[in-house]
Amino acid sequence: MTTEDNPFSAARLQSLPFSFSTGNSWETLLARCAENNYRCAIVGPAGSGKTALLTQLTPHLAGRGFTPRLFTLRPDSRRAEKDAIIAEARRLRSPEFLLLDGAEQLHTREWLALRSVIDGISGCVITLHRTGRLPTLIETTTTPVLLEDLAAELTGGRLPMGEAAAVFARARGNLRQCFDELRDRWAGA
Repeated sequence: MTTEDNPFSAARLQSLPFSFSTGNSWETLLARCAENNYRCAIVGPAGSGKTALLTQLTPHLAGRGFTPRLFTLRPDSRRAEKDAIIAEARRLRSPEFLLLDGAEQLHTREWLALRSVIDGISGCVITLHRTGRLPTLIETTTTPVLLEDLAAELTGGRLPMGEAAAVFARARGNLRQCFDELRDRWAGA
C-alpha cells in the first residue's frame, strides 16, 4: 500500500472537516469570535483538533474580509523563532488577522510582547492547552465515538468492535496518536 492509499495518511486527515459537538457550527463559532472582538482562544488537550479547527477557520475569516496569517509554534520552537513571529505580528495591518497555533509555547514575557500587538490588529485566534490568555472561543474534546466516526469516514467502514475504545485508551484521547497507530497498522496490513 502506498502512503497516499492509506486512509489515515496526513493528506486524508487534513481533508476531514472539523467535527463540531452538538450546538456548535461555523456560524455559532464565528458569532462567538465576533462577540469577543475577534480575540479568542481554541482550548483543548493535545490531539483534540485545535490545529485542524484553526486551519479550517482560515477561509471563514477570509470570507468576512480578513486576511488570515497562520503561524505555528511547537514544543521545540526556539526563542529566535518565537521572536520572529512576534516581529512579524508587529508588521501586520488591517485587514490581516493573526492565527497562532501553539501559543502555550510562549513564555510570559514573549506572550506579553505579542499581546501588546494583538490590540492593534484586526483579530487574533490562538490555540492553547489551558484557558487563560484570551477568552475561550471553544474547547475541543475527544471521545472514542468521535474516533470511531472519523475512522469510518476515512475508511468507508467501521473499526472492529471495541477497537476505537482500545486505541483511544492507549493514546489517552490524543487523536493524532490514535491516527498514527491506525496508519501504521493499516500500512502493515
